[in-house]
Amino acid sequence: MVGDLNSISSSFLKLAILAGAALGAGLVLMRFLTDGPHPRPRVDWRDPAPSAERLAVWLGVKALASGVRVATRIFGMLSEASAEVGEWFLDHRHRETQ
Repeated sequence: MVGDLNSISSSFLKLAILAGAALGAGLVLMRFLTDGPHPRPRVDWRDPAPSAERLAVWLGVKALASGVRVATRIFGMLSEASAEVGEWFLDHRHRETQ
C-alpha cells in the first residue's frame, strides 16, 4: 500500500514538472514570437517573484534566439554543401555517359 502511494505521488510530481516545463516553453515561445529575438528585460526589485519569472523568460528567449541563429547558419552551410555535391554528381554522371 505504501509503495502504491509512493508511486502515485512520484507520478504526479513528474506530471507537475512536465506541465511546468511545457508552460515555461510556451511562455518563452510566445514572448519570442511577440517581441522578437531582442526583448528588453523588465525587472522590478519591489516585486521579486514576477520579476524572476520575467527574467527567466527573457533568458529563455535569448537562448532560443541564439539557437535559431546557430541553426540558420548550420542549415545554410549544409544547403550549400548539398548543392556542391549535387553539382559534382551531375558533372560526373554526364562525363560517364559520354
